[in-house]
Amino acid sequence: MNPYFNEKIPFMIALGLPEFAVPQLKQYIEHLTKSNEELNLISRKMTFEDLIDNHIIDCLLPLNHFPQNINTAADFGTGGGLPGIIYAICFPEIKFSLYEKSILKQEFLNSCKEFAPNIQVFSDIPQDLIKTDIVVARGFKAIDVILDMSRLYFQNNGKYFLLKARLEKINEELILTDKKFKNLKHQIIKLKSPALDVERHLVLIN
Repeated sequence: MNPYFNEKIPFMIALGLPEFAVPQLKQYIEHLTKSNEELNLISRKMTFEDLIDNHIIDCLLPLNHFPQNINTAADFGTGGGLPGIIYAICFPEIKFSLYEKSILKQEFLNSCKEFAPNIQVFSDIPQDLIKTDIVVARGFKAIDVILDMSRLYFQNNGKYFLLKARLEKINEELILTDKKFKNLKHQIIKLKSPALDVERHLVLIN
């Protein structure tokens, strides 16, 4: 493992990464890095440092805000497992359903069950998401589109944990969302990265 990972472990733990999850997270990063060369799960041009700072740590930023008493979660557009695999490693008691259209990425995600056995991988996102306690998504689609894709789930008091970037863009998305959905309750939490000078926010819905 690249020593840069070990340098960042204290920051990750401070963000909420359980110490017991460090070995599995290391396995995931090694597997992701190796598989990325063939599958282009993120970007082949990305450095290892960028992977850690701009993706792994980025996923961990809102971890301390993750709600308790959650048994099942869904990750929309998980791609290479960000944040779904990371959260499955951090919360081994929660069953995670990862939704990803790409067949190649699905195969990669299924191979991650070795160190994240509490995941299931699916292609199409169902409207109702039966027995799902919370939906997570990072860099997926606009808020109104996410709610529209899971309209029945939202109407049944669905909860969303959305990793977003610029506040200006978030507010634009929420204006559109408020027009389409009634009884929308949301909270925006500003996040601070210990690795990069970037604008990051968590959007909690209902």
